[in-house]
Amino acid sequence: MTADTVKRLPRSVRFGGTPLYHNHPTGEPAQPDGVRRVNEVCVELETYTNFTRRGAAGAIGLSMIGAIAITAFGLFVIGADRLTYQIVMNMVLIAPLLPGMISVFYFASGAHRCRGAFIRIHRGTRKLYFIYPNGKRLHVLDWDKLEAVAGFIPIISASGYASRHPLYLFGIDHAMNPPTEICAACGNLGTFGGDRSARSLWSYLQAFMAHGPGGLPEPSPIPPRLSRKQETFKPYREWYASLSETLAKPHGKLWAPITIPLWIVGLLISAFPDSVEAFLQYNVPYRQFPKEIDELCGFAEKRQPVIRVNGERIEP
Repeated sequence: MTADTVKRLPRSVRFGGTPLYHNHPTGEPAQPDGVRRVNEVCVELETYTNFTRRGAAGAIGLSMIGAIAITAFGLFVIGADRLTYQIVMNMVLIAPLLPGMISVFYFASGAHRCRGAFIRIHRGTRKLYFIYPNGKRLHVLDWDKLEAVAGFIPIISASGYASRHPLYLFGIDHAMNPPTEICAACGNLGTFGGDRSARSLWSYLQAFMAHGPGGLPEPSPIPPRLSRKQETFKPYREWYASLSETLAKPHGKLWAPITIPLWIVGLLISAFPDSVEAFLQYNVPYRQFPKEIDELCGFAEKRQPVIRVNGERIEP
């Protein structure tokens, strides 16, 4: 099979990225940045899509804050002495346009149907398993033939310039006709540290495939599933706990006139959008792997029996 018979991804996908190599030091220690869970035979990774879809839901909340701020600023500029009933009504009618536009992007992205997907890499089969969030086909790639790249995604917005650096794993799915190049983008972002996050994850994956999880730092445990109400109010509880911790530090109350306004801004642009995202995405599932892949990778979930008494569910 020649290279010409393979359907390749556009070269622009690799633009600005840094190639990483098998059995070659990356210069960064192994860290589970982007690892969701791991066992003796398999590691499961977050994908970059998971982050973008969470952001699409949270953007609806941020757009609500923006609409209120723009409306308030407009009223202030016009002045109370020049306000009329017609002007107020026009601004009230225009205000929902921004959240409405963001909602269109949210639904168009498919984030309301699927939260995202995961990548699994198996030590025994030396295969990578991946399903695109909007797809159903299971892609199987050879680990030893993967091309790793510390990606580069420039982000230019009104607040300035930033960049993200997910770890791209390129491979050929030979089961497709024609054989097709697939990119599985891992969800470590490296917003402030450049591509160090991608390098440390690649170091982690190499060490895992060579020696297993022994000696590697463990990923953060998956938090238990809460009720919808608890998930919705969790960002506010975390915000309040962090604020209380800051004020409890030496001289914390002395700096309160400065820190409290900053924390209020954080409440509006971070905690509130996260709360909206938790509410909207609560029942939205992730893309599931086939049952045989769950069993192969050791991630098959044991279903607990449902016990009902007089029609009411009793926890076993």
